Amino acid sequence: MSHKKGEGNLYDKIFKENAESIFMPLVEERLGIRIKEYSPLKEKMQTTVEREMDFFYQVLTEDGQDFILHLEFQTQNDPELLYRSAEYHGMALRRKRRPIRHIVIYLGEGTPNMPTQLPSEEVFKGFVLINLHELSAEELLSSQVPDVILLAILAHFPAEQTEAILRFLVRKLRQVCVNPSQLSKYLKQLVILARLRNLQELTLKIVNDMPIAFDVETDFLYRKGIEKGIEKGIEKGIEKGKAIEKKSYEEKKKQAGIKMLTAGLPVEQVADFLEVALEEVKKWKEELTHFDN
Repeated sequence: MSHKKGEGNLYDKIFKENAESIFMPLVEERLGIRIKEYSPLKEKMQTTVEREMDFFYQVLTEDGQDFILHLEFQTQNDPELLYRSAEYHGMALRRKRRPIRHIVIYLGEGTPNMPTQLPSEEVFKGFVLINLHELSAEELLSSQVPDVILLAILAHFPAEQTEAILRFLVRKLRQVCVNPSQLSKYLKQLVILARLRNLQELTLKIVNDMPIAFDVETDFLYRKGIEKGIEKGIEKGIEKGKAIEKKSYEEKKKQAGIKMLTAGLPVEQVADFLEVALEEVKKWKEELTHFDN
């Protein structure tokens, strides 16, 4: 209720004692209802300050309608009243889970011009639900936007394709990221998101296994290893890291290719995926077949 501070307690006392007998008939007429029974709600709603729900009533009409009635008394125009009422509506709805109707009774002189209805675009009617698990990982992976590609780990894909999907995701990030710093950022985010699907361990392994075609000195995983060895000497760690990376690069490709072949991916797709000659992948396939026999 809007009024001078000194008059506040007086107004509140009058309305608390007489709201039912004075104003309920007006409410019935305006809403076109016949109230069978009602009871005031004496709870408090937490806003910036606690506000007692002095003029909130639980109402049951003669035709069976059950709702919350909110009465607000105004002695002057208040352009914020509409939005304040919307705030009360949300808090009361969350607590009571019943329909709520708002009545403002103007006690001042003249004709008030404060707004009484929210524009349609400001009315809360619910929200749109996007379930990432229902999205297609294949469609997300076809994007050229790293942020979209990243979401593929939360999308839908068969469990048996998990490793192949993750490997393809890392490769796609490598393709679309414009520099090592950006790739580092998205690889870190990928590992974090993997926790939501209990895939953090597998994701870390794949990120470490996959060949990353960037300068090794600026690569995220390489720098991670160097940082751990700082106490033993940065210079020694860098030289050793370069040597190991150069020696194991092709072997990592082969290991990744064999895993993908084992997962059932065709040799053509593996060759394209790892950017390896088709004949080389066929050799891996033959080795795999020979080993299985």
